[in-house]
Amino acid sequence: MAPMNRAAPFTFDDSLWPLLGVRLTGELSRQEFEAYLDRSTQYLQRGERHVCIFDLSALWLLSSEQRQRHALWLEKNAALMRRTLLGLAYVITSPTVVLTMSVIFHFRPPPVPYTLVTRLDAARAWAAWHLEESGLGAQAERVRSHLYEGMFAGTGSGCGPAQLSGPC
Repeated sequence: MAPMNRAAPFTFDDSLWPLLGVRLTGELSRQEFEAYLDRSTQYLQRGERHVCIFDLSALWLLSSEQRQRHALWLEKNAALMRRTLLGLAYVITSPTVVLTMSVIFHFRPPPVPYTLVTRLDAARAWAAWHLEESGLGAQAERVRSHLYEGMFAGTGSGCGPAQLSGPC
C-alpha cells in the first residue's frame, strides 16, 4: 500500500506584503523543519521591511533538536532580522507550545519586538499597529481593509492562500 500524502506542515502567505503570514501545523520532520527555516531565510534576504504573523495554533511540539536548531537560526539571522523585520506576532493556543516558545525566547529572544497571543485578531491588530508605527501607514491601512478576507479573516476553520484560521 502506498503511503498517504499529508498536507504541507507549513505555509507562507505574502499576499498582503509587507505582512507575511506563516502557519505551521502538525509535527514537522527534520527535513520539513529545515525547509521551513530556508524559506524563512529567503523572506529575510529580500531586504524589505515587514511584519510577520506566525499561526502556531495547530502546531505540535518541536523536538529538542528542532528547538536547538531554531535558537541557532535566530542567532545566525539576528542582524538580518533587525534590518528587515519590524515585529513578530505568534498565535499560540496550546499551553505546552507557549511554554516551549517561552523557553526558547528566554535563552535566545528574537532581536525584534514580538508578542505571544491566543487569537489571530489580536495578532492582526498588533501587526497593523507596528506597520503604522514604522511609517508604513498606507500598508497598515491596506492590511486593516483586508482583515476579513483570505488568510487574515476571523478565527474559524481556515481559508485563503495560507489556510490560516478564519471564515472565507
